[in-house]
Amino acid sequence: MVAGFALLLTTLGCQPPNKSTSSEPEKNAQRLARQQSVRDHLEQTYTIGPVTAAQFGYDVQWQFPVPGQKINFMTPQDDRLFILTDMNDLICLQADNGRRIWTVSVAGTLQNVHSVTYLSSQELVLVLADNMLLTLDSNTGMTQTAIMGKSQQDLEWLASTPGALHGEYLIYGSRSGQLIWQAWQVGFAWKAYQVAHALRLSPIIRSGVVCCTSPEGIVSAFTATTASQLWNTELLDNIVAPPAASDHALYVAGIDQHLRAFDLHSGRTLWRVLTESSLVDSPVLIGQHVYQQIPNKGLAAFAALPVNKLDGERTWICPSNTGSVLTRNGSNLITWDPNSHTIARVSVAQGTAVNSKEFPRITDVISDGLEEGTLLAISEDGRLVCLSPLR
Repeated sequence: MVAGFALLLTTLGCQPPNKSTSSEPEKNAQRLARQQSVRDHLEQTYTIGPVTAAQFGYDVQWQFPVPGQKINFMTPQDDRLFILTDMNDLICLQADNGRRIWTVSVAGTLQNVHSVTYLSSQELVLVLADNMLLTLDSNTGMTQTAIMGKSQQDLEWLASTPGALHGEYLIYGSRSGQLIWQAWQVGFAWKAYQVAHALRLSPIIRSGVVCCTSPEGIVSAFTATTASQLWNTELLDNIVAPPAASDHALYVAGIDQHLRAFDLHSGRTLWRVLTESSLVDSPVLIGQHVYQQIPNKGLAAFAALPVNKLDGERTWICPSNTGSVLTRNGSNLITWDPNSHTIARVSVAQGTAVNSKEFPRITDVISDGLEEGTLLAISEDGRLVCLSPLR
C-alpha cells in the first residue's frame, strides 16, 4: 500500500517539460511543495504515517479500519491476526496484508471473552469465554464440531484468565482460584488445582512447566503434562503484572517493589532487586536481559542470569523513558507508554533515549514478537496500522 508513496513522489518529480515561463528555481519549489503535500496527506491517512514510522525504524505495511466498534484485545498468531471487539465480534485478518478473512459473533455482549487460540496445524480456533469453550473453523469462522461432536462445551469452572495451550490441554485460571487443565478435544476438565482465592493473570508455559501468579502474591509452578505441583511461594504483597519466563527462570514484578528471578523448576530465588516503587508493569525478557519499568525512575535493564549476584545486576537505567518494552528492533528497544500515548526508542547497549513521539489518538500498541517484531497500533477512530521493521 505504501509502495505507491515512492511512485507518486517520483512521478511528481519527473513530469515532462512544459512551455511555462517559470524559472527552474520556481519549478523546483513547486515540485517540492507537491511532494510535501503528498507526504502530509499520507501522514494524515495512516494512524502512523510512513515518514513518522521511518523515524522509529519501521515501514507501513497495511492499515485496516475496524468497523465502528471498540477493541477489547488483539492477538497476532502465526499468519493470522485476531481482533475482539467490545460487542464480542471476532475479526480474523491475514497478518501479512491486513485482508479480512471472516467476522463472527462468539459470545453474548455481557460475557467476557478471555482468549483466542489459533491451532494452525488443525485449522481450528479455540475461543475461551466465561462459561464456555467455543471451537471455530479457522478458514471460515463457522463453528466446528471438534469436541465430542459439539462446537461448544460448558466449563465446569468459570474462566477468569486467558488460556495457555499445551497439547491436548487448554490451561486457564478460574474465578474461584483453581488452575484448570481443560481437555479441549474431549470436552471436560481433566485436572483442577487450588492455587489461591482467585486468578486473574494468564498462566505461562515454558519447558513443560506451567507458572501462575495470584493477586494476593502467590507464585506456583506445575508440570504441564501431569498437573503436579513443583513449587509454591508467597510474596510480601500483591502481583498485578504478568510474569516473564525463560527455559531456566521465572521473572516476577511485585507491588512489594521487588523484581525477582526464580529457578523455573525448583522455585529457588536466583536473585531479587528492591526497587524504588511498586512494580505494576510486566518484566520483559529479551536475550540476556530483563527490562523493567520502575515508576518515577525509568526503564531499567538487568542481567537475566548474573553469576553469583543474589541482589541482581542492573546494567543501565533510562530515566526519561516511561514505557514498557514491546520489541527489539536492531540496536534499539521500542517502548510504549499507554498513559502518555508515547512510542519511544532506547539504545540496547547504553540505555540512552534515541527518540520519542506522542500519539494522542492511539489507544494501544502491541508487537507480534520480542525480536524484530511487527508493531500493531490502533487509534480511537478504529484505524489499525501494521508497521514492519525496515530491512
